Amino acid sequence: MDSWNFMKKWHLVLPPSRPSCLQLSRIREQISCLPKSVNVAVLGSTPEFRDLLFECGFTNIYIFERNIDFFNQMTMERVFDNKEQIIKGDWLNSLNDYSFSFHLILSDLTSGNIPYESREHFYSSISKLLVKDGLFIDKVLTHDIPNLVVSDLEKKYNQLPVNLITINHFNCEMLFCSELLDIAQKVDTTLFYQFLEEKITSRRVLRFIQECKEKITPSGFTWWYGKRWNCLQKTYCVGLEPIKVFEEEDTSPYYLRAKLFLSRKR
Repeated sequence: MDSWNFMKKWHLVLPPSRPSCLQLSRIREQISCLPKSVNVAVLGSTPEFRDLLFECGFTNIYIFERNIDFFNQMTMERVFDNKEQIIKGDWLNSLNDYSFSFHLILSDLTSGNIPYESREHFYSSISKLLVKDGLFIDKVLTHDIPNLVVSDLEKKYNQLPVNLITINHFNCEMLFCSELLDIAQKVDTTLFYQFLEEKITSRRVLRFIQECKEKITPSGFTWWYGKRWNCLQKTYCVGLEPIKVFEEEDTSPYYLRAKLFLSRKR
């Protein structure tokens, strides 16, 4: 079974693990001048992007998604119920069937789903999907500053109340931004939880771990995060011209780590 079938509590996941208000506002501003009849696409089932495209008046909306059960679950999270074209399949294969078709592609933290050795192929496929001057708007967790120290995070969260906001921040910092990434330069949630449950002594932080596992990020997931951005940047957005980069807001646990990239097809 696809591990995404176990992601049953998406309504408890908060930004920056999903699009924030500021991120959506920035995207809305960038796409406001596009003709509404052009083809636009979302990588994955992100409900905020699907609602945004509908609210902006686009009529030809395509969703590239591997897991239809997860797509249906995310549809239940949406505000609107509009027609969409679903392209089912692994991105490394399905993207190749629609060359030169789209004026806009939206992506939120998709890079971690792509093994490092497949990144160049993946972003080349994105480029081929876009028409000339087409836009790719993509939030990326870049890891171009040092990873956080686990013992420091234990001290930090030992002083914090356990609530939905702090659990989400713990998830971001401990699983996706800490020195745990140095183990194998990827997020392995099963391995990480096992390591933490053996190492952590604070009862409060153990509660954070349990809440994180049950509510935000289950065991059994792998994401390719951990390599430094200066090692990955050369394979990012092959064939696209960078236009603008937005930093995360300073209240985000991904501040100075996640960036919203705007790129255009040359």
